[in-house]
Amino acid sequence: MIKKIFTEIQNSLLDFIYPPKCPICDAYIENRDDILCEECEEKILAVDHSPKKNDPIKEVWRITKYREGTREIIRDLKFNFNFKTLKAINKILEKAINESEQLNELLSKIDIAVAVPLYIDREKERGFNQVELIFGEFLKRQNISMERLIIRNRSTDHLYKLSPEERKTELVGAFSLVEGANEKIINKKILLLDDIFTTGTTMKECAKVFSENGVAEIYGLALASDY
Repeated sequence: MIKKIFTEIQNSLLDFIYPPKCPICDAYIENRDDILCEECEEKILAVDHSPKKNDPIKEVWRITKYREGTREIIRDLKFNFNFKTLKAINKILEKAINESEQLNELLSKIDIAVAVPLYIDREKERGFNQVELIFGEFLKRQNISMERLIIRNRSTDHLYKLSPEERKTELVGAFSLVEGANEKIINKKILLLDDIFTTGTTMKECAKVFSENGVAEIYGLALASDY
């Protein structure tokens, strides 16, 4: 109890000396438990989906626009290990599902969710797969199981450096099913998860693996995209 009281006093003093700021607009935040200001929380939400023709993925959903502020949140999580950002992300995801009946309909028919995997060495270096952290608690509340059913077979170059054609070449054969996954995915509806959806090459390559192994339907969900 004494330790908790001391921590509260310490946090209050730090907030008084260094008031927390919104990472998007730099405005001061009154409640230290919040990460974003109220205005940015509203602005960042942009639930939308894009149907895909002649593609293993039926449609891809995004929750926010990447360059409207989500970029800063994702970078803070991935590179600064600021896990407080997860609270802001969860609030955004909850707002999304409360405001989109179509997104609710999609999630209601999903059997299994799968995060786009990192290469094992990169995950060990970082200590986590940010996609699993971003969607983990949210999916639990929707009663959707998230499982590791595919692996990244090799290290790939950072894709943001590459053109769309170079990305396709870089990712050919980069993913495969984990041992024993076949039985779990036959005739199932899979939701592929990623933090950022740009050209869609990574998600599409993952989807090919599932499509070739008997999955009924594949959908995509990204926290952020500018499509």
